[in-house]
Amino acid sequence: MKGKMTERKIGLIVLIVLILLFAGLYISLIFNRNIWTDEAYTMELVRENHFWGIIQNTANDVHPPLYYLIVKCFVLLFGDTFLVYKAVSIIPMVLTMLLAVSHIRPWWGERAAVLFLIMVNAIPCVLEYVVQMRMYSWALFFVTWAGLSAYGMCMKEDKRIGKCCCIQLTAASLLGCYTHTYAMLSCVCIYMLLCVCVLLQCRKRKNWILLKVSLISGSTVAVCYLPWLVILLRQTMSRIENYWIEPVTWEVIRKYPDFLFASRLPGSAVLYLVLCGAAVLVCINRCRKKSDGDWEGLTALMMLAVPLLTALIGIVVSVLVTPFFIARYLLPCMGLFALFLALAFQGKREYVQILIGIFGLFMVLESYQKNIEMEYHSTHTEELLAYMEEHLEPEDLIAYNFEIYGFIYNIYFEDRVTFLNDVDFAGDFSSIWYFDSCVTPWLDAQVLEQNGLEKEFVMTTGIEQNEFQLYQIRHKE
Repeated sequence: MKGKMTERKIGLIVLIVLILLFAGLYISLIFNRNIWTDEAYTMELVRENHFWGIIQNTANDVHPPLYYLIVKCFVLLFGDTFLVYKAVSIIPMVLTMLLAVSHIRPWWGERAAVLFLIMVNAIPCVLEYVVQMRMYSWALFFVTWAGLSAYGMCMKEDKRIGKCCCIQLTAASLLGCYTHTYAMLSCVCIYMLLCVCVLLQCRKRKNWILLKVSLISGSTVAVCYLPWLVILLRQTMSRIENYWIEPVTWEVIRKYPDFLFASRLPGSAVLYLVLCGAAVLVCINRCRKKSDGDWEGLTALMMLAVPLLTALIGIVVSVLVTPFFIARYLLPCMGLFALFLALAFQGKREYVQILIGIFGLFMVLESYQKNIEMEYHSTHTEELLAYMEEHLEPEDLIAYNFEIYGFIYNIYFEDRVTFLNDVDFAGDFSSIWYFDSCVTPWLDAQVLEQNGLEKEFVMTTGIEQNEFQLYQIRHKE
């Protein structure tokens, strides 16, 4: 007994150390001002609207409003800075990792919790997207929390635990539904699987209370989501044959694993698929040899079923209605995928767990190096901002000719930015800093001559993935 208590304490220490380590890695990726188009949209929406305005604008977009409302709360509390926006995305990832301590460790033990922690951070797409100013990390947390709560509600005979898990399942699912549409679909899948398991249990025990409670929980979520469901249907209908997602073909489907699991390590996506296949075989074997009370194999397969069913629904809708699904929308399910791997291998021999843990940690380091480059070295943004901070005078203007990037430039320079066609070259200014993306409209040399202006090339630079030629336009001496 004493040895077991010591092992549990050591396991808890390892979990805490891993959580702090991974949280530190994520935090180290947010000290930059490098953002992409969707992140700029997040900042624009939050900066320019109060809470009701955010809800109204998201009703005309394709995502629910909860994430943006959360960001708005943090911005009001801590200030409108890049660091605050990025930090909001780190918080749910830390909460997801804490589920290893609050849920996974008590139910399946330290080894399963450690494997979960490593594998959820080892999935390459997770490390990339959870530091971005988007809703994916929050959706991942809510879906993972919902999946664990469904298990606790279904498998734990303690009524107190079951009641607590039912409340958690309802809350997590509702929050997930209002965070991302595919998080909503994943929660629907969780309820479907829960009802199947509960129905089988109730028929065996001749007690239907758990099924009634499950239906009440699902109905509560459905009723609370109904107002947004109407909006979702309207959004869907308005975007039929008018959306940026390419048609879902077999070739597109084959690329899904690459998006989720590929890295600079050759064959990493294949390794994940092999690992997944091995885990499925292990779970099936455990189900065949299952003794009473041993549900880990079946539970693991249920966790895997959530991303598979979510993908299946997305593909079917995309084929039958209009393309609405990409691999990125499986990010909310990656916590349950990691839990599937952890449960599948937590009962295997120690050396197997060590090998999987080493593989996972190696993938974390590989993904981290890639994301360091993406966040800090993949664009000219910091170079441009440093130059402009040094040379931009109060009377200066900034002009650009790539119209669709105007709102991104506005994030960095606010009211100093003007589209080229709207610039008054006869106005009162010291200099015009011109971002020439080599697209129409072109700067008319005759206009410069008529206003006694000349332009001087400064450097090739850019913001996001848009490179442009920076010119300084000023009056001739």
